[in-house]
Amino acid sequence: MPHDDGRKALRRAIDDEPPPGVDALDDASAQALATLIEDSRHAQQRQLQDALERALGYLPRLLRGPVRRVLFPRRGD
Repeated sequence: MPHDDGRKALRRAIDDEPPPGVDALDDASAQALATLIEDSRHAQQRQLQDALERALGYLPRLLRGPVRRVLFPRRGD
């Protein structure tokens, strides 16, 4: 399949089979789309993290630590 690398990248980016219309894209375009999707998800995660951190500023100081630990648990704890 000529678009196999691009399709694999898209499959990883969306964690599913790409829609049928993606077959019309050449490999470079499919790769670019996968990169855009991944970059968008990372940006969205950063924005969500920033918004949650700003929201913590509205809580009394004594509650910020416990709420932060509930919202952002460390891996392995």
